[in-house]
Amino acid sequence: MPVRHMTTCYTLLLGGVLLLFVVRCRAELGDSLAERVRAEKAAEREWWRARKAEQPEDLSPAQRARWLAAAQAAYEVERGAGRLSGTRSAVVVPALRDELAERGWLARTWRPVPAGHRSRKARPWGTTDRRWTARVALDIPDDLGQVLARGCHWSSAPHIKALQRWYGRHGEAHRGTHRGGRVWRGLGPSNAELAERDRLQAAIVTTGMVLRAAICRALDIDPVPNV
Repeated sequence: MPVRHMTTCYTLLLGGVLLLFVVRCRAELGDSLAERVRAEKAAEREWWRARKAEQPEDLSPAQRARWLAAAQAAYEVERGAGRLSGTRSAVVVPALRDELAERGWLARTWRPVPAGHRSRKARPWGTTDRRWTARVALDIPDDLGQVLARGCHWSSAPHIKALQRWYGRHGEAHRGTHRGGRVWRGLGPSNAELAERDRLQAAIVTTGMVLRAAICRALDIDPVPNV
């Protein structure tokens, strides 16, 4: 099975590749996800208790192995259908699929991210650094992980190029310049030019933004303070 490297590292499971994404978020969002996972795990334990109560007595070792395999297969069907979701990834992945579909990314064929364009922190050039206080690790199926990474890269690429041209005209010294409502005095970029810079920065999409939006979608939480 080929191993493909993504944002941080990868995890191999039977039948495919899972890509491990580590997303930074607000502590409140991480706590809400953890609370949901605890509830889902409790539901899974109850499901297994019910199955074990159905196990016939006096089974031979071979019969017991077949019975357990059938129970595990039934569990995997429930997990695949989203009726059992006892992990962070099981909670978030269906919402991520919906998030990508809503953006129109699943309907497109994306080229691979060019060599050398994957940031060590999975953050494209030109994005601002926010001080998130928590981390959430998610195992994402390879197909979704590739769409996520490629969609972020190619959707952001035109805005990144335009932002680079902006800094080429005005210089790196204005990276953090903000005038608010003050009148431009003819020095440095104008207020309209600063607004254009901010618009270009806001158009850059990161994997963290999309994953945080998916977590909010899964938990039915307002994404505004979280993405």
